[in-house]
Amino acid sequence: MRAQLAMFLVLAGGVAGCSSSPPPPPMAMAPDPVPMAAPMRAPARTPVAAGPMDGTYSGTVEPGGSNGRGCRRPPSATARVRGSAFSLGGLRGQVAADGTVSAASRRGGSMTGTVSGSTMDVNETIGRCSYHYVLNKA
Repeated sequence: MRAQLAMFLVLAGGVAGCSSSPPPPPMAMAPDPVPMAAPMRAPARTPVAAGPMDGTYSGTVEPGGSNGRGCRRPPSATARVRGSAFSLGGLRGQVAADGTVSAASRRGGSMTGTVSGSTMDVNETIGRCSYHYVLNKA
């Protein structure tokens, strides 16, 4: 009997000891999430007004002086200009208000030149090959 009473007191004390500490405080509420800004969208394209440089330019293309084997003559010597954009031989670029022409391709090609009056004078470089275009507005 004594053994049973001793066992009861040990167990009761252990249970009482476990329940004697207060419960942890409630967790603090997280602040409301900050709303995210709306995703940026590209501005709507407005029709480009025709400018004095707009039109189709045709003419000649000559290989550069240092071209070696493997440099082929470009298939097109016709450029189209509309607003501030131009295309020539599959390459698209920009025409600045002062007539400066610039373009770059993913293949490492580049194009620079000018549009003055009714003439487009452009140099194209693709790797080790270069070309000179002289085009006149049709």
